[in-house]
Amino acid sequence: MKKIKKIMAFLLVLASLSACTGSIPSNSTGESSRERTQEATTEEKRSVSVETYKNTFTFDKIPERVVSLSFSETQLLVALGLGDRIVGIATAETGVQDCLPEYQKELSKLKVISKDTPSMEVLLESNPDFVVGTVYSFTEHGVAPAEDFVKQGIPYYALRGTYVENANIQDTYKDIENLAKIFHVEERGEKLIQSLKEREAKYMESAPKDRSTKVFVYNSGDEKQAMTVGGNCLDAKLLQLAGGETIFKDIEKRYGSVSWEEVSIRNPELIVIYDYNDGVTRGTLEEKIKEIKEHPAMADVDAVKNNRFVSVRLIEVFPGLQLFDAVEKIQQGIIQARGE
Repeated sequence: MKKIKKIMAFLLVLASLSACTGSIPSNSTGESSRERTQEATTEEKRSVSVETYKNTFTFDKIPERVVSLSFSETQLLVALGLGDRIVGIATAETGVQDCLPEYQKELSKLKVISKDTPSMEVLLESNPDFVVGTVYSFTEHGVAPAEDFVKQGIPYYALRGTYVENANIQDTYKDIENLAKIFHVEERGEKLIQSLKEREAKYMESAPKDRSTKVFVYNSGDEKQAMTVGGNCLDAKLLQLAGGETIFKDIEKRYGSVSWEEVSIRNPELIVIYDYNDGVTRGTLEEKIKEIKEHPAMADVDAVKNNRFVSVRLIEVFPGLQLFDAVEKIQQGIIQARGE
């Protein structure tokens, strides 16, 4: 029960956040010493300004000592060829085994400073000059409030899909663009974005045209209520791309709590379960399915009667390279549910 409360508290923090930005003085970072060409040295002199949660940072030099606070953003950095700049990572609710196979070897070699959310004290031990994470990391419930990073002179970047209003897949493309800009690897960023856009086009083409399949997303909960997703968030956009829609699109925030009786009334055709298979909620996928099947209020729900469950990894629904892995799994479940 304590585990569920911890997760629900985290999700409620995310749900309460909205886009908020402002300017602060320029924040210089450490001078790079990595294998430079003359062109790269010239690029190093170019100042870059990037807007993020609550602040806009100006980078006069390329960051050298990066701490990344979950595998979603760590994998993005590695894909951009920046693994040698990462001096510490937090694993949060995900393991290396959940990441893309082509990056697992490099990811496994990175120094883990916390298997949960590190304190500011632990983070400072790595002497970072740049920190990347979800917005949760930059609140009082995460590492520390955003203003504490500013006081420490540490620029940060929060993934847009975790805090902007009505977030969508385009925000992940913007994350890649911004990170590539900070590190002066724009060409790599463009190639990465293009590869993701090709997958997006593929699933748009193969999705059922009416996109009306009713989907209930189960994140976590207890015998009385469930934490699910609303209609104005990245999660809902992934469902739409796959060919479905959340049955709780009237919830304005990313996450909200609903009664099991209300889930039953809305009668989903497919249930998507978020699988936390590492961290404090490890091994709960089977338990979640069992809880749903055995809950009295869910007995007459179409998805339960027809055993229509799809599980997606947590990393697949957070901004990053694996969004379309979630779309593929959900789309397959929708097609099966429709008998197509």
